[in-house]
Amino acid sequence: MLSWPITLRFLLVLVTIFSASCATRYETGLGSTRIAPGLEFLIPTGRELGYSIETTQLITAHYGDRVQVFQAYVSVSPEKITLIALDPFGNRALTVTATDDGIHTEAAPIVPSVLHPENILADLAIVYWPASAVRHRLAGTSASLYDDQRERKISVDDREVVHVIYESPHEDSWAKRAHLHNIAYGYELDLQSTVTGK
Repeated sequence: MLSWPITLRFLLVLVTIFSASCATRYETGLGSTRIAPGLEFLIPTGRELGYSIETTQLITAHYGDRVQVFQAYVSVSPEKITLIALDPFGNRALTVTATDDGIHTEAAPIVPSVLHPENILADLAIVYWPASAVRHRLAGTSASLYDDQRERKISVDDREVVHVIYESPHEDSWAKRAHLHNIAYGYELDLQSTVTGK
């Protein structure tokens, strides 16, 4: 389990959170995160999404035969990205706020200190940001992006490392249902979104 990607470790720990009290974890400048061995992905800004949106999400994480479910609230504007993850009792477990100045995190004490919010933001961006923004943030690496109305693939040297499938065409809109498979790190996310505001 120690070799699992940090994003998945976060998803698995959320279902065992019993404390709702939050404490500031750290603040760091926007940067990159590893989405596959040797592949750094620069985190896109809220401005690069191209529109403002508020949504609630039901996220189901799969790793091998393990399945975990949690809820999240996501708000994106040109000025900032906010993600609030809830524990099984509906209490706030984690808050991530990303602005041009950096990423600020508040987490319940039980959330592991090895958690990096960049991994969570990277998965969101890969699924929901425009293909042009994702390509821009992969620039300078050996990775390429394929994108059409139903799927999105990130490949390195013709080897697929991330695959996203959309239930319906996703261009210029926040997909209601999407499935991300990080082939390189062996985890999958089913994302069901309900737009609550724009």
